[in-house]
Amino acid sequence: MPPAAAPAADAPAALLEAAEGLFAAQGFAATTIKQIGAAARLNPALIYYYFPDKLALYAAVLDRRLGQFVRAMPARLPAGLTAREGIAIVVRAQVAFMRSSPHVPRLLARELADHEAAVAAPIMRDLAHGPFRRLQALIREGQAAGEIRTDLDPALATISTIAQVAWFFVAHPLMARLLGHEGTVPNRTVDRFTEHAITFALAALAPAPGGRPSRRPRRPRRTA
Repeated sequence: MPPAAAPAADAPAALLEAAEGLFAAQGFAATTIKQIGAAARLNPALIYYYFPDKLALYAAVLDRRLGQFVRAMPARLPAGLTAREGIAIVVRAQVAFMRSSPHVPRLLARELADHEAAVAAPIMRDLAHGPFRRLQALIREGQAAGEIRTDLDPALATISTIAQVAWFFVAHPLMARLLGHEGTVPNRTVDRFTEHAITFALAALAPAPGGRPSRRPRRPRRTA
């Protein structure tokens, strides 16, 4: 039901910001329209002025963060890059994004656990057809140029590369404890992890020393 008075120009942003924090902390099901309105310091009825329902608001929250990042990534991977350059760009962009959007890791974890990425399906399609496909192509080009080992599946190598950063932030409380910190991982340690993730990925993808061809690992024999 729309409000009687005209809404403030910044009301949509306030509602999205409030909803983002609540959805991340409590999940979609536990968050109410009334709570979102209270957190935004606005009449809860305003939500229905801008969004058809709570699910549409939740989808807008995901798109505002994850969607915009995913759609912006291809521009950071122009033609002419090497696979090594592309990997470094993707890892640093992931870290910068997660740092600038502290609710995103938990939102992502909840979306995967609670909805099996169904609400974020349009964003996942953009990811698959945008930065994922571009990095995969760079790795394939690196294999053709002899810069990347040829026994690896480019798609799986891309997943391994981007999963490092995603897991580090999604499992942030665990990472903090494993690294001997209370609460959060300090920025200097995140910086170290960023460079480590790049070095680790490049080392894993590099051809064998001396130019020896890489071999696919043998599958273990089945025993009766």
